[in-house]
Amino acid sequence: MNMPLPSSPLSPAPPPISRMAVWVSRILDGLLLGLCVALLALSYYTFTLHCESFGCIGVGLLWMLWAVCVAVGWVVALVVRAWQRRRGLGSRVSGWASTVLLVMGVGHLLYWLGNMVLK
Repeated sequence: MNMPLPSSPLSPAPPPISRMAVWVSRILDGLLLGLCVALLALSYYTFTLHCESFGCIGVGLLWMLWAVCVAVGWVVALVVRAWQRRRGLGSRVSGWASTVLLVMGVGHLLYWLGNMVLK
């Protein structure tokens, strides 16, 4: 009885990382960092806004726009990080961006809740 030998339990070597994947990863990291900087600037701007004669509708709309941008940016950062990890690329920048977006979102939520309770 000639039985084939069982295959080796070692996994095959991972495929080499393509230059295109590295290039796309760096562009996505740059866009995520740009989003973080833009949202930090917009965050500062929204904290300095005050209600004007037309009411607080404009401030509320700006806060909602900011919240949607943070939520979408956080999900995109998580997806980019998962893609980078699966490809074997460095995911430090996208991990940092997702953490910053999460902290900013929670901070704004706590600030908003604090203002609602104090009113």
